[in-house]
Amino acid sequence: MIKFFRKIRQKLLSENKFSKYLLYAIGEIVLVVIGILIALQINNWNESRKQEVEQIKLLQNFKNSIVSDIESFDHYIEEYGTIHNSINIIQNHLNDDLPFSTSLNFHFLNSTAYWAQRIDQGVFSTLSSTDLSIISNDSLKKEIVSYYTFAKTNFDMKMAKYSKIIDNASENLFSTRFDGLWNTTESAMIPHDFEALKKDKEYKYFINSLNQQIFWLVEEPLTNADKKAKNLLQLIDEELNTLEK
Repeated sequence: MIKFFRKIRQKLLSENKFSKYLLYAIGEIVLVVIGILIALQINNWNESRKQEVEQIKLLQNFKNSIVSDIESFDHYIEEYGTIHNSINIIQNHLNDDLPFSTSLNFHFLNSTAYWAQRIDQGVFSTLSSTDLSIISNDSLKKEIVSYYTFAKTNFDMKMAKYSKIIDNASENLFSTRFDGLWNTTESAMIPHDFEALKKDKEYKYFINSLNQQIFWLVEEPLTNADKKAKNLLQLIDEELNTLEK
């Protein structure tokens, strides 16, 4: 092809057709420029496609993590419902001076149950600001950052505070009033003296405060996290549908 164009140039010059040669030279330059532009366009398309594939992969990783979060939120919200029930049963027996029943041993145990609930921050924590810039949708990016900021601050802080309440009670309250904490073999926490518990101001203060503490320090952040996660999951699904078309 290069030889072909060279022969045309040589023929025009040998025939002294300078004006035609000039037009030809300009045309050749235009063709070269067009070729370069096409090559750049193809390169840009390939780069854009590569980033799009990386973006889809990243969003799918976020999606998998968030789906797992939602499953755990729903599970824990249900579990804490059973803890409220146990607390209420204990309160009724203590406040209404009801006789001891061995079924209470489970409720004493269940009232103190705690799981180390967390929002999975693995995918987000491995990213740099450059990695996050792969996500082209600024609104979606903002929601992702908001979700994991909530996880690191509000959620983790409140869960840690509730954990500390149970740990302190285990050290300073339960050890002198029950035979053991979280004796899961027997699913029981047996009081040393049930009748004394009815008059025990320190224990009654603890059990009477627990419902509200669970609500504000566990259920409220769990419910907020569940709402945020489901909203974010919807946005990610919408973005994936757009990218994968």
